This record gives sequence, C-alpha cells and structure tokens, in this order.
Amino acid sequence: MFKKHHLLLTLILLQLAFASCKKSSNTTTDVKSNFIGNWAGAQQFTGVPTPYKFSLAINADNTVVNIDSAFGNQSYPGSYTFTADSLKITYNNGTKWSLKFSNNYAGCSGSVLGYAGATATVNMTKK
Repeated sequence: MFKKHHLLLTLILLQLAFASCKKSSNTTTDVKSNFIGNWAGAQQFTGVPTPYKFSLAINADNTVVNIDSAFGNQSYPGSYTFTADSLKITYNNGTKWSLKFSNNYAGCSGSVLGYAGATATVNMTKK
C-alpha cells in the first residue's frame, strides 16, 4: 500500500513540475507586436561627425525597410530576427544591426557593422 501511495505521489509531483516549466506569457512570439511599426533614429558612424537620420518600418513578416534621410530617402530593405530583448537586422546589402530594446519597447539602440566594414552605433525610438 505504501509503494502505491508513494508512486501516486511521485506522479503528481512530476506532473506539477512539468506544469510549472511551461513557457511564460513573455515568450518571443508575445513581444513581436510591441515593436512592429514605424521607428525613427540616427546612426553615428565612426569617424563621421554628423549622424545619419533614418526612418525604419518593421513589418510583421520579419522584413524591414530603412528609409535613409541622409541619402535622398533611399530605401534599404532587409530582414530581422528577435528575442524578448533584442533585434538583429540584416539588410540586403550586407549591413548588420544588433540592437537591444529599452523603455518597454519604445526605444532601441546598438551597434552597426556596415556592408563595407564601417562601424557605427544606432539609436531609434518608436513613432
């Protein structure tokens, strides 16, 4: 009888342990809606005195379009991946942005590795 109760108790404890290990509601799929939309910001390239202003559309289909105000509003398309606290953008020209979210997804900042090896920092806020 003791073994039967012990086995039953063990099974109940295992079930509780598995239930408590389920993903929380703060998974990456839950945060995507927080940053989809239009952003504005500037990138500051190393050795260049003036920051380059841009507008960025982050789309639900994991694509982005950067409208670079410094170069006659030229469009730079790309794609992104994300985690709950970061965003990685790869533009079709090879430029890569590695960003961290801040202020409850109202801001984002990070580093840039340009297509020709140029480095920069980038800061942006959601419109």
